[in-house]
Amino acid sequence: MPEDQRPDDDRPDDDRPDDGRPDDDRPGAERLLRRQLDRLWVRQTLRTVLIEQSGGLDPTARVILRAVERLGEVRSTAVAERTGLSRPVVSRRIAGLVEAGYVRTTPDPDDGRAALLALAPAGRALLDGLDAQGDAVFDDVTSVFDGQELRDLARLLARFNDRAAEVLGAGGEDDRGETP
Repeated sequence: MPEDQRPDDDRPDDDRPDDGRPDDDRPGAERLLRRQLDRLWVRQTLRTVLIEQSGGLDPTARVILRAVERLGEVRSTAVAERTGLSRPVVSRRIAGLVEAGYVRTTPDPDDGRAALLALAPAGRALLDGLDAQGDAVFDDVTSVFDGQELRDLARLLARFNDRAAEVLGAGGEDDRGETP
């Protein structure tokens, strides 16, 4: 059997020969989506392992550092709210990021009991290094898609993420409004 017609093929229906299934086969479409998300999750997990092995951050610390990068000077409670992570987890991770020199703290001028977090120069350098490593791979992966396909994929993933945030109740606000 030719490779492009394997029955266990994970490619979306658009990339396969017409198999005669009706367009309104929602359970089948959901199965295909889950399979593709599983494949993406495996690749993301492998990427995370490679980042950690090359001296980068674990996923939770990366999420927190990226949130501080996006939000600017911010309280840890806002980081917890925006990322969907619990306050105790954020507090523990922030302490480690401060100790490592990736995040700096300053007293909150509005409340002397609280601290504001900001990206330290070492944190900026770490994120820049991770970005440089990831950009080459990302460019290679996306090179087979034209700009409109990438915008369509981004739009659909944004809808998916926004709905997941509504259902799960957290972590959906970080990247809203970044549509090209």
